Amino acid sequence: MAIDMMAGRSKVKNLADWAVSWKRLNSIGDETLKANSTVYISNAEIEVQVQNGNVFFCGTDGMGSHARVYIENADFREELNFDNKEDKREQLILNDCKCKRILDYKGFDVFVKHLEENVVSNQEKSKMITYARKNKINEYDKVSFLEEYTGYKI
Repeated sequence: MAIDMMAGRSKVKNLADWAVSWKRLNSIGDETLKANSTVYISNAEIEVQVQNGNVFFCGTDGMGSHARVYIENADFREELNFDNKEDKREQLILNDCKCKRILDYKGFDVFVKHLEENVVSNQEKSKMITYARKNKINEYDKVSFLEEYTGYKI
């Protein structure tokens, strides 16, 4: 990793509707992010957390998919192999655009397939339900399945 990249800091966003925290490995103390907040964390600390498999950064596959914390520095995400411009691969993160796309699928089977692929963690389930509530989803089959799949009520 480039020295200037490691000397910097990156903006990090907590994607969960609740606070998350972990023990710092590169310095003393803990890192705490309030619900849906953003903070700046040293790139060296982020790299150590990723190397040690911190699920908040690494997600379910070690490549950042379904992560609870999102690094907003695109170059650094590529350095960490979460994104790859050459392969046109981006970190799988559930955002409002993806929530809308999933809910807009007309076929129920297609909706279920994309929901199960993109909504895995509790944080993503909470985000999906919150998005559905906010946008007043009104399709009985989708509402029923969402409630069963996530364990949350709309």
